[in-house]
Amino acid sequence: MRTVRLATIVAAALAALVLGATAPGCLWDRDDEPLSGKICAIPNTGVVEQCVDASEGPASAWSKAEADGELPIFMWARWSGRVAPDELIANEAELGAWFDTIDRVVSYVRDEKKHAESLRATLHGELGKLLRLIRDSQEEALQAEPIHAADNFNEAMTGKASAEREPLAAAIAADKLAMAAVQAVLDRARDEGAPLQSRYAGAAARFAAYRATEAAETAAYAALSAQASRSAIDELDGVEQAVLAAARGASRAPNELAAEAMTLSAELQAFAVSFEEAIAPHKEFLATHGAVVPDMTSGALRSLSAMLGYAQRRVARSDATATALLGGIALRRQALVALEADDGAREASARSRLRRASEVFSEGARARVAALSAAPPMSERLGLPLLAERCGELVALVQMRPLCEAAPSSWREAGCAVLRGRFDAAEAELRTGLPQKIAAGLAALREKGMGAAELDAAQARLDAGDVKGAAIAYDAAVRGAEGT
Repeated sequence: MRTVRLATIVAAALAALVLGATAPGCLWDRDDEPLSGKICAIPNTGVVEQCVDASEGPASAWSKAEADGELPIFMWARWSGRVAPDELIANEAELGAWFDTIDRVVSYVRDEKKHAESLRATLHGELGKLLRLIRDSQEEALQAEPIHAADNFNEAMTGKASAEREPLAAAIAADKLAMAAVQAVLDRARDEGAPLQSRYAGAAARFAAYRATEAAETAAYAALSAQASRSAIDELDGVEQAVLAAARGASRAPNELAAEAMTLSAELQAFAVSFEEAIAPHKEFLATHGAVVPDMTSGALRSLSAMLGYAQRRVARSDATATALLGGIALRRQALVALEADDGAREASARSRLRRASEVFSEGARARVAALSAAPPMSERLGLPLLAERCGELVALVQMRPLCEAAPSSWREAGCAVLRGRFDAAEAELRTGLPQKIAAGLAALREKGMGAAELDAAQARLDAGDVKGAAIAYDAAVRGAEGT
């Protein structure tokens, strides 16, 4: 009997050492130890065990350990210090409670944190040592006197080891298979994207070379303008042909570049869709392991879009410059012809130009009055008036009033006769009517929960007397509220 008692004491001492009886943070004081036991954790780079009452759950210990170091985290469960190791082995209820706590710890690492390395560290770390040493010390005690309660411990320990080892091995194997599948998708995407990457690099180089010619293109147009202003009437045809040739040359390179950019953009978008479909089954795995799905195309697509926009704007500027030069050449030709004609011909030409100018001005005046007679357009969803365009029309009309105060014999008289009855109404609408409509629209947008920043900006312009700026900001807020 004394031998058995000695074996029990030795087993208890060994268990106490395994449980870290002298480690900081988990001191085993039988008087203070809670009956529920403790859950302990320590990070891979930590030196201090973080232990909490088992009733707090494994998440509390994990959080403290995670704040103290790096993953993986080792976790284990310790039974109540009020029960000696030999008493634990002999007491089925206490043994079951301890195993329940172990289950909570392992389930937390495996199912909630889903961290395979921490699960492996937990099963093969302090928890494994604890189970093995308790088993070994109990076997030594059994050599002196069999204790039937050991059967409970051995069966439970063996079952738990098998139950936890198999899911761990399965999880690691599944992770390896999933990683291999992801790597295969990425390798295939890299192979398929290599030709597109090479073509994009070529397009970028050609765009850089094209952009470097902008200053020379502008200088060429300036030289043609100067040449046209010095040319005689028989030299103007040659200048016209030179302007047309310059315009065609200025459009050729950007048109080719734009076609290439649009083709490459379409192929990149198709590649992105294909990659998205291939990686979609693996997104959950990547998210679980903190990996980000690589973005292989958006940067190139934005760059190609910028290239295309620049090329289109430059072609538009070139065409506008060429059109203006051709118009100027036509006017110079008319002026030179008039200089060579007799007085009667010059007077007839002048009368013809005045008559045509009067007709154009009168047509524009009637169109302006018709536009202001109509109600402003309404937004589709909110039913609020859009006022920026109307404000521009009113401002333009008011600015024309001094032109129509000239003598009735002016060539503008026919158009001014149509406009004079609208000047006072336009000024009144700009002064009171339009600001009231803008203020009412801003109030309606506030009621619908529109963002205060845009509305405040429009109101500030309105308060400062900038009706046109307020109308533009108000229209932008309406379209923003409608998502258009």
